[in-house]
Amino acid sequence: MEKHFNLEGKLSIVTGAASGLGKAIAQGLAECGSDVIIVDRNEKGLLKTEEGLKTFGNEVINFKTDLSSIEDIDKLFKKIDLLKRDIDFLANVAGDGILSKPENISIDELKAVLNNLVICRFYMCQHSGKRMLKRGKGSILNIGSLASTTALGRGHIAYSIAMGGVSQMTKELSTEWSSRGVRVNTIAPA
Repeated sequence: MEKHFNLEGKLSIVTGAASGLGKAIAQGLAECGSDVIIVDRNEKGLLKTEEGLKTFGNEVINFKTDLSSIEDIDKLFKKIDLLKRDIDFLANVAGDGILSKPENISIDELKAVLNNLVICRFYMCQHSGKRMLKRGKGSILNIGSLASTTALGRGHIAYSIAMGGVSQMTKELSTEWSSRGVRVNTIAPA
C-alpha cells in the first residue's frame, strides 16, 4: 500500500483506540509508519486493536487507562515518560456522553459528561502539549462533533454542551501554542 504520509520514527498517542474512530485513527497512523500508543479502558478491545496494528511492523504499546480519571492520566504519562521518546501526535478521541432530556438530566450526570469530554481531554492536551512545547513541535487532534455548533435534540444536551467546550478549548490551545510549534485542531463529524 502506498503511504500518503511518512510517519516513520514518530510516536503517536490515540485515546479511545479499542474501537470506532480511535481504532481507525490508530490504524491510519500505523499504516503511515508511526509507532502508536493506544489507550482505552476496554482491555479486550485494546488487545484486538494492538494485534491488528502489529501487522504494519511498527511499535505498538497498549496502556489500559480510564480516561475519565485525572489520576489515571497522570499514571499514563509516567509510563509514557519511561519510554524516553518524544510525543509527536495526540489523537484525543475517548469520552462518554449521557443521553437525557434537559428537564431530567441530573447535575451529577452533566458533571460526568463535562469531566469525560472536556476536563480530561484538556488534561490529555495539557500533558502532551507541555512535552511538545519543550521540543517546539507536535500536533494534537481533538475529535469534536457537529453538536458543538448545531442543536441535535433527542437528549443530547450534555454532549452538545461538552462538544462546544471541546471546540472552544481547541481554538484557545491553537491560539496559545501554534506560534510555539504545536498545532491543535478539531474534526467535527456529524
